[in-house]
Amino acid sequence: MIYPKTHAAAGALFFGLAAFGQASANEVEDFYRGKTLQFIVGSAAGSGYDLTSRPLGKYLTKYLPGHPLVIIRNMPGAAAVIMTNYFVGAAPADGTVIGMGTSNVPYEPRLKLMSADGKNSNWDPRSLSWIGTPVREPQISWVWGASGIETWKDMRDKPTRFGSTTIGGDNSIFPLLANKLLGLKSEVITGYQGSSEVFLAIERGELNASNTAYSNLTIQKPDWLKSGRARIVMQFGIERIPSLPDVPSLIELVQNDEDRKMLRFLLMKFEMHRPIYGPPKIPKDRLEALRKAFDQAVTDPDFVDEATKMGLELRPLSGLAITKMIDEIMETPEPLVARVRDTINALAN
Repeated sequence: MIYPKTHAAAGALFFGLAAFGQASANEVEDFYRGKTLQFIVGSAAGSGYDLTSRPLGKYLTKYLPGHPLVIIRNMPGAAAVIMTNYFVGAAPADGTVIGMGTSNVPYEPRLKLMSADGKNSNWDPRSLSWIGTPVREPQISWVWGASGIETWKDMRDKPTRFGSTTIGGDNSIFPLLANKLLGLKSEVITGYQGSSEVFLAIERGELNASNTAYSNLTIQKPDWLKSGRARIVMQFGIERIPSLPDVPSLIELVQNDEDRKMLRFLLMKFEMHRPIYGPPKIPKDRLEALRKAFDQAVTDPDFVDEATKMGLELRPLSGLAITKMIDEIMETPEPLVARVRDTINALAN
């Protein structure tokens, strides 16, 4: 006699939970219907981040309940710290504002690259609403074909001029770090708005090298790679990616374990490259809907085809996986973080 009652209770619980889930889904759909979803890009128009976000936006709304209108906005500055401060301090936290920042964002509160006192990053990355990333890719150093540089070893004797947005951005940090660890002679010139401006400066002869996300080059200038006008000489990732099997990564070129530990901490960021996130405290059901829509969007055959034609190599990672990586970053012992921070700050001075 007990079992039928237990089964009945379990059945009632199951149907109750199912009804609750359906009610929650209906609430999300009702919320987004007729609304606008602002998708903010933390870098300049025409950059690789911008060009990745625009097609992704239309697939997000395809799978998000209620199918809100998606509008792309650019908010460049300080490697997406400006965008993140907007998310933390002013943006509505109702699920109508999300964006694509940089993988520097989870590191900034610990490394404080944009301000030594940390006032520009007075937030905890664990509080942000992480949705996912469409790609995991390294930064790369590439040189202009006419520079006479064939491999990274040539950069020990032939000075190179890299263009950069800001001294604390990856396009500054990694050429300077390679200088320190490998004895290269690269110069970094800051003040460019984004990769598009850097590419124009290279064509004008102001610069002869660039450090950028791999897809910035494959999307914006695939003809340069095919013709040999651009030559990739180094990558910055924990390991070589399949598309660049013959290009060494900095971490395999350094000679001691302490340098490798420092690089591993820093290079984890490229496992969550081009991250999409929103303000803290987005309601749980809406965040789950955004994450599910993202997971569906990046595997949609039409989006995959569109991304491939753009030159984007999709290697997505979920919001939950990014959250775990950010926990690891925040839990890294301070002595190792301090060594990374001191090394980078010394490079900038």
